[in-house]
Amino acid sequence: MPMHLIYIAGPYRGPDRVAITTNIANARAVAVQAAAQGWFPVCPHLNTAHMEEQLDHPDDFWLAGTMLLMEKCAAVVLVPGWQNSTGTLAEVARAKQLGIPVFTNHKFLIDADEFRAPTPTNQPALSAQA
Repeated sequence: MPMHLIYIAGPYRGPDRVAITTNIANARAVAVQAAAQGWFPVCPHLNTAHMEEQLDHPDDFWLAGTMLLMEKCAAVVLVPGWQNSTGTLAEVARAKQLGIPVFTNHKFLIDADEFRAPTPTNQPALSAQA
């Protein structure tokens, strides 16, 4: 059975550290659920948790990097509250543009072994490198 990557998309930013920590915990819960269903979760919330406290990178740095991660995934699953996140809305729009399925409610996420990946669109073919 092939391994499928699933991108966990949801709000990260918040007015304070407590709100950000809550958003990270919510994304982690969805990632754990996805893994329990056979998906390999790509959860940028956990990958870069609280790095904004030590680095002065603009939002565009983080948003561009997470977009690259999302584009490599077979599907996207959304964390509750995603509708209020401009970053997540941009990820959803890009996923739809690429034909990547988006599960808008994690409670209805199918098991990975039931998933049939669509043929990718708008992605350049990989070239062999010497």
